[in-house]
Amino acid sequence: MKAQGKASRPKADQFPLTVSQGGVSAKIYKSPRKVAGKVYDAFTLAYSLGGKRVRKAFADLAEAKGEAARVVGQIGQGSVGVAHLTGDERVGLQSALAKLARVSGNQNASVARLADIVEEFTSAVAVLPAGVGLLQAAEFYRDRNPAGLTTKTVAEVVDTFIADRRAGGCSEVHLRDLGVRLGRFKDSFQLVPINSLSAPQVQAYVYGLTHGHTGKASANRSKENSLRQIVSLFNFARRMKFVPAELALEISEIPAPKKQAASIEVFTAGEIAAILGAADTEIVPALAIAAFAGLRLAEVARLDWREVKLGEPAIVVSAANAKNRARRIVPLSGNLAAWLAPRVKPFGPVNPCADDDLGGALGDRFERAAARVGLVWRRNGLRHSAITYRVAVTKDVAACALEFGNSPAVIFSSYRALATEAEGKAWFDVRPPAAITANVIVLPAGRA
Repeated sequence: MKAQGKASRPKADQFPLTVSQGGVSAKIYKSPRKVAGKVYDAFTLAYSLGGKRVRKAFADLAEAKGEAARVVGQIGQGSVGVAHLTGDERVGLQSALAKLARVSGNQNASVARLADIVEEFTSAVAVLPAGVGLLQAAEFYRDRNPAGLTTKTVAEVVDTFIADRRAGGCSEVHLRDLGVRLGRFKDSFQLVPINSLSAPQVQAYVYGLTHGHTGKASANRSKENSLRQIVSLFNFARRMKFVPAELALEISEIPAPKKQAASIEVFTAGEIAAILGAADTEIVPALAIAAFAGLRLAEVARLDWREVKLGEPAIVVSAANAKNRARRIVPLSGNLAAWLAPRVKPFGPVNPCADDDLGGALGDRFERAAARVGLVWRRNGLRHSAITYRVAVTKDVAACALEFGNSPAVIFSSYRALATEAEGKAWFDVRPPAAITANVIVLPAGRA
């Protein structure tokens, strides 16, 4: 029996290493480096490509070997393929290489580079939707990312847009509306680059809007108003080169939510009398104006006593405070004058809630007054009641449209024939208790 010998050791790599395939070879050289007094292994891969010598450095031998195998495989496949090409195929190949050279330079115009391009092309086509070509995808990317586009977040663009509208002389009412609607949009996307948003994202935001106090879905009319402001924002961003024109167009084509038939709910004369009787004294003037003059809640909230003219009698809604930015004069009914006379002031806000430009706090106090007498609040119920009963009494749609700041078409379709003349007269006959109006003298116009 022969004595068992020692186990043989694996043969060490002999440098330079040669990696060959299909007549193409590459060499790996060991080229240690000295850094801060320490010697580290390093390897250099060298091969010829397009008549030029190419060298690549690696810290790991396995990586160098892997790259060498990949390179010689690609070059070898190209060489074998070229050897079997027909004359026309060779001409086509040379033409392709010439076109590649014009784009990438002569140093990158090789058969191996063509192989890389084909691999990249097939990978891109695999992820594109059916029927969409690579050129079409490239054009889409170019259009969405044009040269010179400035990257801005949604928050930055909203702030810039509102500042631009203020500098352009827009009314405070319009600016407040922008601040509320676009403020919510800004809070939802904040640091997101505005040019990265898509029409489906914006549509989902608009359709998903909810009421701030109740959490219920916002009315479609409110959603439509928000969408209109967002479209204006993106058109501004397009002009400022913050978003491409294509994106602004896509946002403008988002369909507005389908308008729902408005639900007109009114209070009765007995109910408004009970609410006024239960209301805090300081909000009675604002509550009475909303109920009997039909001003919108935000208009009441911004009303000044100088615009309440008992002696004429009328209430002036200035263009700055009106929703549609159009001045109008609302007749002041006899019963409304009776409610206001004991509390009239020469000037100052009618709204006792500080810093309540949009009427949210004032509206909450109206609702609490109704709750005290067991009534469920009806959204916009005071304005709906005033218009409904005014139309019933006057039967003059055009005059009511001017008084309430609506179009005749809206008044006719939404408020006509909802109440009888008797119900209308009862509404405008709701007066304060006699003790409140005793010894009250209404001054002539200009002295109230």
